[in-house]
Amino acid sequence: MELIIDHLIIFVQEMWSLCLEMSPFLLLGMLVSGLISIFIDRDLIFKQIGSKDLASILKSTLFGIPLPLCSCGVIPVAATLRESGASKGSTVSFLVSTPQTGVDSIFLTYGMLGPVFALFRPLAALFSGVFSGVVINNFDEDSHHHLSDEDITTKERRSLKERVISGLEYGFISLPSDIVVPLFQGLIVAAAISIFLPPDIIANHFISNPYVQFFMMLAISIPLYVCATASIPIAVALMAKGVSPGAAFVFLMAGPATNASSIAVIKNILGKKTLYYYLGLIAFTAIVFGVFLDSFLSITPPIMPSAVHDHDHGGSFRMLLTILFLLILGNAYLSRIRTEEASDIDTETRSDSSFERIEMTVEGMTCGHCKESVESVVNGFSGVEEASVDLLSGKVIVSGIEIDEAAIKEKITARGFLVK
Repeated sequence: MELIIDHLIIFVQEMWSLCLEMSPFLLLGMLVSGLISIFIDRDLIFKQIGSKDLASILKSTLFGIPLPLCSCGVIPVAATLRESGASKGSTVSFLVSTPQTGVDSIFLTYGMLGPVFALFRPLAALFSGVFSGVVINNFDEDSHHHLSDEDITTKERRSLKERVISGLEYGFISLPSDIVVPLFQGLIVAAAISIFLPPDIIANHFISNPYVQFFMMLAISIPLYVCATASIPIAVALMAKGVSPGAAFVFLMAGPATNASSIAVIKNILGKKTLYYYLGLIAFTAIVFGVFLDSFLSITPPIMPSAVHDHDHGGSFRMLLTILFLLILGNAYLSRIRTEEASDIDTETRSDSSFERIEMTVEGMTCGHCKESVESVVNGFSGVEEASVDLLSGKVIVSGIEIDEAAIKEKITARGFLVK
């Protein structure tokens, strides 16, 4: 029993050390992400990437790289792009490049892996996104429609103060609520690797053939759900245990770009053939960049931040930032739960007999972007006056007059979700 308690204490210390290392960079990344959300107009993106040409692919990739969307969160946005007229190539380039990186993960990559990785990661996302889009447009049949000006929704112009408040809410509430679960899952995995994986096991079993490491990382990362930010501490832990920088980069590329859930959804949106292209292109570009990193760049493996081995983490200021970071994550998670509960209460207590009330279950929602996508679909139908979307359970309650339930389900399915 005493041994278990000792291991638990060490485990918590490892988690705390990782948080100390990450918090300044993630807080800065959240701030910048919030500011970016103020100035990026999603309707403008829809209008810019409808053509089946290189310019649209390049725009789609450049739009996607700074956005802090995970491999699941990017799905509803990509589905909307496709529905709004984007070509398959532009949609795939967005799907490939966006989850690999984001402003928050770039800052954290710099803090934990150094400037080479911080620069190499967005460049790899740019190249892989453009390359994948070009391949899809040239080898995959596409019957897409162009978005007309009438299809663009006109948003009411808000004051600068309102936009700044909205951006800060996104950066410090919406974004943290999306990454809090996968982020702590990543921290747990990283701490477990640091404590329980013998330091020489990878070197002894895989160093004789480094390319085995690439395919090992690929096999692990493709079905695994890990966001760009959460993948960083895991990559640090793996490199500290002997995984080559190139193999770790394969994990950093392929892990955030795919997971088992998103694979099924992409098949529904773009078709089985495009899905195979998509997975093959991600695997190919990840290995190419991994080989390039190991062959042409010299990178010193990072030292795993550990409270056991290193007690200097920047003093009290770093500790205050870490506490603030943890409070933001905790508040974001509780805020999401409170919002869901309040929405359920409002819907259940309404007694207006003239309203129809339809319940359905939507599978595949994993983050706030997924919820927003479903809400926008439901609220876009005439007759709908109230819509409650519970992200945790997947329950959707629609209230209104003369609701077209079949059309709503069809539209939600077109966004890549499964409706029951």
